[in-house]
Amino acid sequence: MLTSKPSWVAVMTYPNAETLVAEHFRDNIPAIEYYLPMIAGKDKRFKKNPLQEKPMFPCYIFARINNRQIYQTRTTCGVVYIVSSAHSIIEVPERDIEAVRRFEASQRKFHIHESSLLTKGAEAIVTEGEFAGMRGRLVKGCKDGNFCVSINVMNMSFVVKLRRNELRPAKAVDTTTDIADIYYK
Repeated sequence: MLTSKPSWVAVMTYPNAETLVAEHFRDNIPAIEYYLPMIAGKDKRFKKNPLQEKPMFPCYIFARINNRQIYQTRTTCGVVYIVSSAHSIIEVPERDIEAVRRFEASQRKFHIHESSLLTKGAEAIVTEGEFAGMRGRLVKGCKDGNFCVSINVMNMSFVVKLRRNELRPAKAVDTTTDIADIYYK
């Protein structure tokens, strides 16, 4: 539970709205302290300059807020919700933010593997598109960051390729664990 002392929280944004939310946090009165870790990544849309800065955690930004800034944070343009469990906002430990800062500052190549959230065999819920609201099992992760999901309907299994931002884990995940999903290549 948040108190008058500021704590780090994870804020989910709409797809590709992380920088927009960061701008709004900066321009708010009073400003909301935020952290948007960025990494260099390939973007197939830009053939001339394939390496682009992109958010390390797509659809998420970290904010350091207190209990008086909850409403201001939730109503910021581009914010979907503040990550919570059982109606209680989950605080991100300072050591996890520091670990992410160290990875971001590192000159080594790394990528993020969301093994604790979406792995082969895990149950997922489709959040967008024509299959929104349907549950399925992840058959495999594809090279391009997409997932193949098996959706059972009338004793038949339909395997559909979906983007990462169209899925969420079906079961609540403990987000207070250390950042062990980031590893070096």
